[in-house]
Amino acid sequence: MTFKEFVNEVMSLPGCFVVFNEDSDQSGGSTDGDSSRLNIFKEKDKAERVLSVFHASKQNSLQLLDDARVLMENGSYARAVALAIMAYEELGKSQIAADYYSGILPESEYKNAFRLHTKTAYANRYAAIGSNDKVRHGYYVDNEIAKMLESFRQVAFYVGEDNMPLDNFDEDDARMIIDKVNAHHDAIQYAEWLNGRIGSKALFK
Repeated sequence: MTFKEFVNEVMSLPGCFVVFNEDSDQSGGSTDGDSSRLNIFKEKDKAERVLSVFHASKQNSLQLLDDARVLMENGSYARAVALAIMAYEELGKSQIAADYYSGILPESEYKNAFRLHTKTAYANRYAAIGSNDKVRHGYYVDNEIAKMLESFRQVAFYVGEDNMPLDNFDEDDARMIIDKVNAHHDAIQYAEWLNGRIGSKALFK
């Protein structure tokens, strides 16, 4: 799959639902024993720190997008693509922080956001209807998205025997991924404003 195909076909806008066969014998919704949830009323200091991560991650994502635009406008398309992917990753982190704050995700998922690239995929999550072994906490997160984006980021940054970063991406690629991540920001911001909530509770509830 080319980069353009990936951005157009795989990176859907927030707020989408995915429907699985209700007759499936897969249990889905596994929590693997990670049931520790944040209580914002009893753990006010921790809640404030988590909320600050939500805001800071989202702001950092927007700043990375601004940097990506500067690079694109100056002909550094591969680096612009890489920064836009990092902006998407930071947006995913902000959404994980929002869902931990809102009691949707357990603490283990929140902590993983600081060491795993799966946060890249979380920005592209779906509300799940039906059972599937990849459904966790009511949401379907396809980690293949994170793996693909990480592979694109790698080839945008690093030279190899069969990889020349500057030859891999053009202006259309850079503009496309920047616009797509920006559209995610706009959709999330509108949902938050409309529903007076953050994270999945703004998008799906």
